[in-house]
Formats: sequence, C-alpha cells, structure tokens
Amino acid sequence: MTLEILGSGDIKMEKKRIHINAEFLGAVKQLPFLVRELRTALPKVTIDIETKDYIFADNTTGGTLMADLAREGIRDSGISINQVPQRDEPKIRFVCRAEDTSLWGTMNLPIDPLKFESRKLLDADEIAKLKAKYFIGDQKVILGGSIRTYEMDEFMGQSKKAIAKNKNTKVIVVPRNPDSARSTMNGCGVNYSMNADPAGRDTNYTLITEMGILDGLYSLCDVAVLGDTFFTGSGGQNPLEPAVYGKRIISGHYNKNNMAAYDGLKNSGLLKRVRWKKIAREAGRNVSDRKLDAQRKKAAEFIGSRQGAAKFYAEVVAEVVERGDNLTREKCRELEARVRDYATNGPAGGSC
Repeated sequence: MTLEILGSGDIKMEKKRIHINAEFLGAVKQLPFLVRELRTALPKVTIDIETKDYIFADNTTGGTLMADLAREGIRDSGISINQVPQRDEPKIRFVCRAEDTSLWGTMNLPIDPLKFESRKLLDADEIAKLKAKYFIGDQKVILGGSIRTYEMDEFMGQSKKAIAKNKNTKVIVVPRNPDSARSTMNGCGVNYSMNADPAGRDTNYTLITEMGILDGLYSLCDVAVLGDTFFTGSGGQNPLEPAVYGKRIISGHYNKNNMAAYDGLKNSGLLKRVRWKKIAREAGRNVSDRKLDAQRKKAAEFIGSRQGAAKFYAEVVAEVVERGDNLTREKCRELEARVRDYATNGPAGGSC
C-alpha cells in the first residue's frame, strides 16, 4: 500500500494533496482510520485514494472503501477515490516490517499498528439480518477466514470431522481465491451453497465470495479459523477482526505479519495455535462462559492498549508535509526512529 504526499515546501498548504495507493485489500480496510486523522491533522489537504487487490482483477476495492468510509461516518469533499495521481509526488508506502520504515523520499510506514484502531462494529440488529441472509439459525458456526488455496484440502478435511461430531454445524468458507475454493469443494463431494443462495437453508457449508465483508462475517461465528497460518512462510490473516467480536480463534503456528496481535491474543487465551490435524478437536472443545468472558476481557484490554496508530501516523505525515523541502536528514532519522519504536512497542513507543 502506498501513500503519496503531494506538494513541496514552496506550495501553499491549500494546494497540497495526499495520494494513497492501497495495493491490497488488507490495506484498504485500514484506510478509514488513517483518513479520519489525516483530515484533522491536515484539514486543507486533498486526499486522493487509489485502491486495488492482487487477487481480484475487477477492482471492486473502491466500493469496499466507500462503504467502510461511510460506515465510519467519513463523508468529505476533500477525499476522492481512484483518481489518476499527479506527477512528482513524494510517496509513502505501508510496509509489513518495522525495520523497513523510511521517511526520506518515499515514506514507508508499518501497516500492522493500524489494525488495532477502534472501529464501528455490527450491532445486534445488523448481525441478525446477516444471519437471516445466510440462513444461520441455532447451528454452531465455524468460519474459515481467508483460507488460502494450498490450505483448502486440509481445512475441508477438518471441517468434515467437525460436522461428523456435531451434525448441527454450519461451516462458512471465505477463501482468498474463490475459483480455487469452488474447485476444491466440488472435488470433496460436499453439498454447499453460494453466498445468500436459499440452498443454504439445507447445507452444512456456505461458500462466501463477496469481497470486503470478512470482518463483519466474523460476527456470525462461534469459532474462527484463520487462513494463511498453517504453512511455513505464511503471512497470517488479521486475528483482530474476529477478536473484536469476542470470538474464539484457531490459528496455525506461522505468521510473518501481525506479530504483536497474535502474541497478545494468544496470551489472552482467546487465540489457540494448533496443527492442521487438531482443528476439528479444538473447534469442538467446550469452553465455559466464565472462562470465555475472562479471555474476551483480557483480549479487549490488550487491543485497547495498542490503539492510537492512526493519530500518531497522521501527525508524522503532517510534520513531513509541513516541513516540505526543509525536512533535514537528521529530523527524518528522528521521525523514523519514533515510527519504528511505535510499530514495535505500541503507544509506549513513538515518544520523543
């Protein structure tokens, strides 16, 4: 994801622009919180946002962003989506690792801290409507979130075991690659419905291919299984999305990204790391309400303790924009150190 800061120290503030190039869906989903803070820190700057995703060629991410901005109450004439960027634009990219932070020329900011930001969750009425849409009643719901192509065979095998143990189980599959997922599910010989098809009333499986709604779908499940975590070198699906709804989380042992989130949620007890062969057993494990409430409380406290990245980043961006050509190497290194510290330690870091 790239964020481009337009303008130089010699241009009046009202003529400056910020160009955000969100190159993948996980980046697009974090933009509303940064945009809100940028509007406060730089009220006279125009924000241009370009969105895309490396899986979905039809580029529906612009619609996803517009819906998310509206949900967060962000409606501003100073924001445009998928406009052609102007020339000679200093750039900011969002990177996965704190050590890749850089603010000189191209600004590189770690994206993971933004995932902790407080967001508007679905309320009880919205969740009820979502359940009705996907024909979910009193079943136990297991949701596989962002399951990768190379994980589908194992996930299907474990979900079959879970259903065999409890026939009143609904498995929702939200794959990273819908075409590949359909092929795998067809090969497994299971009956499944697609999205909101009425056939979902009578099937144990629902395959959801709608884009940009996974975060809200977690509200429907009892147990979330995180994709992109079960093979060496996996990046790791965002575990905070099910955690903010207080859901039990099953993860593999691998994630290059979201390190702080995985560690904190594991320490809370809400997230359990298992091998593939243990998914069905962990999903079927009974957890008392008292224990689950304690885990939820600890997870919520952890998430709250890491919030504030959007405001911090916006302040850093504002300082770079306002200094323009007067930004010195020394000041740049100071800001870079603060960003790295924040990305590593949360709000406890980042201070002068």
